[in-house]
Amino acid sequence: MVQNILTATTPAGKTYRGHLRAMRQDMIGYLENLAQQGDFLRLPLGLGSAYFVNSPDLVQEILLKQARKFQKPFIVKYTAKEFFGENVFTSDGELWQVLRAVIQPAFHAQRLNAYASIMVDYTKAMISQWQPGQVIDIPKAMMNLTLGITTKALFGQDLRDDVAGQAIIRFIELFSQRLSRFPLPAWLPIPSNWEIKRQIAIIDRHLSPLIAERHQFFAEQDDVLSMLIQAQAADTTGLLTNQQIKNEVLNLFAAGYEVTAHTLAFTLYLISQHPEVEARLFDEIDQVLGQRALAVPDLEQMPYLEMVLKESMRLLPVTTVVSRKATEKVVLKGYTLPKNSLVFIAPWTLHRCPEYFPNPLGFDPERFHPDHKDKIPKFAYLPFSAGPRICTGNAFAMMQMRINLATICQDYRLTVTPEYQFEPFHSFNTRPKNGLPMTVNYRTLDLKG
Repeated sequence: MVQNILTATTPAGKTYRGHLRAMRQDMIGYLENLAQQGDFLRLPLGLGSAYFVNSPDLVQEILLKQARKFQKPFIVKYTAKEFFGENVFTSDGELWQVLRAVIQPAFHAQRLNAYASIMVDYTKAMISQWQPGQVIDIPKAMMNLTLGITTKALFGQDLRDDVAGQAIIRFIELFSQRLSRFPLPAWLPIPSNWEIKRQIAIIDRHLSPLIAERHQFFAEQDDVLSMLIQAQAADTTGLLTNQQIKNEVLNLFAAGYEVTAHTLAFTLYLISQHPEVEARLFDEIDQVLGQRALAVPDLEQMPYLEMVLKESMRLLPVTTVVSRKATEKVVLKGYTLPKNSLVFIAPWTLHRCPEYFPNPLGFDPERFHPDHKDKIPKFAYLPFSAGPRICTGNAFAMMQMRINLATICQDYRLTVTPEYQFEPFHSFNTRPKNGLPMTVNYRTLDLKG
């Protein structure tokens, strides 16, 4: 039931300063307090009309049924677009349609299958370096793994030890920090802007020659960059320039890098805290794989693996907020949003609504059993957003995470160090506040001889 409490007092108080202070100090707590007040709230943020929406029906209106009346809000215009340039994430209208059509084929099933061997090989290479009893910083390890896989799939090269790869990582770190605060224009002469632009210059110096070289050999490569260059050759709009290609590959990297890595880290933590889930997952992996390497058809034989990942993304979604701006007056189930209204949708709170997820704080992969899928409203679960602007690489991310998790759990059991206290922290994305140190041990004594 959607309640009209547009003038309700929220826990942060009536002033926009109170709301902004609460958001900066504890974004997750702020969102949870809003959700307790109702499903449709007006927020006095000093930004004109701003609304918090926590109803699947209203979310469906915004992200799907009336999606053409909304676009990415000012935070994208002032921040992402200034540093990333126009790309499928920041653009609207005709350019977005052209770019989406060009990017989407890179993530079709046939293409994804070609990336699977990269995902398996890189995961095996990572765990081959682990020693029994070793304490691993899991978010750091998963980010390094994801960096290798993503750059290999995008560029055909592993850029982890390359200057460009390190510049991309630093750029994304700085960009995430920027989005976690009130966005400032890129033209302001401040140190953070100088540092971001310095990293962009390094990236440009290394990617431009790579793109120029790939123009000569794109037919011989099977990576995303080569596919974009091939599409450029057939482009009749003139929109797919070399700069546009550079923008797209950087955006694709940024979109999946942190989300995939932190989801894997959260999932490994949750498995370690639930022995019954761990035992069932290990049993499924053993039954399907034994000691052989995973192949793509094996994924269909491991439904519990996917259920575990989906439940992890429900309980600890890395993307905390999805935002939109109304480009015209919009009527949502009887509520009127003025033109230029900002709308904030929080997967974090939607995923914890007891109406759709009984015992919402419990970790229960059975929620996502195929026989139960009709019990969850489609727009109550948004790990990759939804509608026409759903994350382009969601299928790639799901395949990678399933392969990574199965390959790790095939050989290793991870446990949290005794002194560790888990606490999620929201920056631009949600991550473990104090890192996530875990001890790795072989599951059986006879592994690896």
